[in-house]
Amino acid sequence: MKSLQLAAILLTALACACGSREDIRQYAAVETYPDDTLLRTIEPKRAMIVLAHDDDMCALAGTASLLHRNGWKVAVVSLAKTPERDSAQVRACRRILDTAMFVHLTPQQVRNDDETQRRGYYAIPKDSFGLIFNTSVIADAYAACISSFKPAVIFSLDNEMGGYGHPEHVLISQLVIDLTREKRISPLYIYQSVYTRHMETRIMQRHSERMKSWGFPGDEWEKAKQIYGVAGMPEPEVQIRIASEAKPKMAYLRSYDERERKTIGFFVPEFERYSAEAYFAVFDREFFRIIRP
Repeated sequence: MKSLQLAAILLTALACACGSREDIRQYAAVETYPDDTLLRTIEPKRAMIVLAHDDDMCALAGTASLLHRNGWKVAVVSLAKTPERDSAQVRACRRILDTAMFVHLTPQQVRNDDETQRRGYYAIPKDSFGLIFNTSVIADAYAACISSFKPAVIFSLDNEMGGYGHPEHVLISQLVIDLTREKRISPLYIYQSVYTRHMETRIMQRHSERMKSWGFPGDEWEKAKQIYGVAGMPEPEVQIRIASEAKPKMAYLRSYDERERKTIGFFVPEFERYSAEAYFAVFDREFFRIIRP
């Protein structure tokens, strides 16, 4: 007993010596939703994660890993970046899914405006999407990738808020729904990755406060809600428990280079300062809204 107490004291001292850490429990969900049972019934066991950007997968990497471990064929598709970053995505995904695919379009093929990358994440009215984005070009490219894999289930971000308001998130998530309605792709279900309202509010408040402390307006999330006419992300319908996937999910998050890890750290707070087991004992669930075509 004394040795255990001594070990606890040493660990506490070590943590203090390494600098204070935020209490991540304040950002975790306080809400509870039904555990998903639908995925167990689906055949064929083929799932595809359809995203605008590779790091958009951070909120559902645990579910991807869980499905892969349970015998599903899992693929992810996103817009291609640099060859180095695309190769890094392929390597990072090997532990949690089968195939990483990319849509190869130039920035000019994606967007018609002259927005710089710094402002590319600012929300824009949805009725302007047809002017800003080359939607038919994007739709054709994504439809080809999705059709080649033939998923029974598609995972995406939500089509109302796109997580934190990024218009490309909204565009690609809406594109999945539109392609399904047009019968160009045929998923049985669409799972949209979302945060609970408590998670979203606390994490985005944290992000806003940090941006303001660095001299930025810090109001992008509030403006995005106004522009999209929503109160935030859609409410989840189900939760998936992912504590068993702590190590592969953490390995995936930490596979990015420093710049991307900092961006992920805005929305997955403090993930680099905890062990996988400790972190995902707190963030032990991923949440989804289910769309039934």
